Order: sequence, then structure tokens, then C-alpha cells
Amino acid sequence: MAENLSLFGKNFDQQVAIAGDEITKADISPNRRIPGEIIFEPMGPGVRVTARDDQHRVLWGYVGSKETTNQIHCLVATYETLQDLIGEELEKLGSSLPEEKDDPIARANSALTRLESTVEWLRKSMDVKKVSGATLERARTIARIASDVDRQITLDAANLKGMKSKASQE
Repeated sequence: MAENLSLFGKNFDQQVAIAGDEITKADISPNRRIPGEIIFEPMGPGVRVTARDDQHRVLWGYVGSKETTNQIHCLVATYETLQDLIGEELEKLGSSLPEEKDDPIARANSALTRLESTVEWLRKSMDVKKVSGATLERARTIARIASDVDRQITLDAANLKGMKSKASQE
């Protein structure tokens, strides 16, 4: 408990410095650490960097390039798992997010409708009269994005109770 008091009121970096080699055993309340991993994936001229939780769900990510190594700020995508975790933390602090008023089935159907709309938009962008260099580059990018999304959805959905495997559907 005395160790807890020495950490209280310090920012996270200060708490880590105090904890030293015992960081994995330290209770650095009110801060919470989420076990996970950082993944570096080669991608064209850059590297996609994603943070994932201990179940490999994507929390956030960005595309690193030679240019971004000289920047402090860059565009970062945040994913639903991270948004949910932030919501939990805000709720603990008394700053809750607006409650979801719709039911989970309606939310799932709405998300699927948005996904179908996005896929249709991507398909239309490939329907060109004359294939140009820009079309080929767009196709490469869309192929990478679509493959990644399919892999992520398949991995996450494979763990759901009552789901048939994707292989049995094909």
C-alpha cells in the first residue's frame, strides 16, 4: 500500500520510472495497462503499425513511412475495441458516453449495411473505361485493404459461438 501512495499523483511515465524493473507487478492505479502487442507489417513503401490487445483485436493503427519518422503527430485510425475501452475508462471517471439506445441486432445489421455500401463503392471505383496507372495503383490498394478486412473479420467471427466456418459456406 505504501508503494501505491508513492505512485499516486504521478503521471504514467513517472510511475513507470518509480516502479523500475517491477513494472509488471506494480499497481499503477488509476492507470490501467492492457496486455497486447505492436505489429509491424511491410506495406508498399511504408510499414503498417497496429496495436492489438491480448486477443489480437486491433486497437489503433497507422501507416509509417520515411516522412512520418520526422513527425510527432500523424493520422491514426482508432478501432471499435479501443473506442469501447475508452468508453469504459470514461465511465469509471464519471464521464460516460451516450448510451446505445438500439439493440445489438439492429447495430449489427446497420454495420453490415454500411460495409456492403463500402464494398459497392470500392467495386464502382474499379469499373473504368480505360485502365490507367492510377487505376492499377488503386486496384493494388483496394486488394490489400479488402484482404486485410476479410482476414480480420474472418479471424474475429471464427470465435463466435454458433457461427459456421467460412470454409463451409463456400
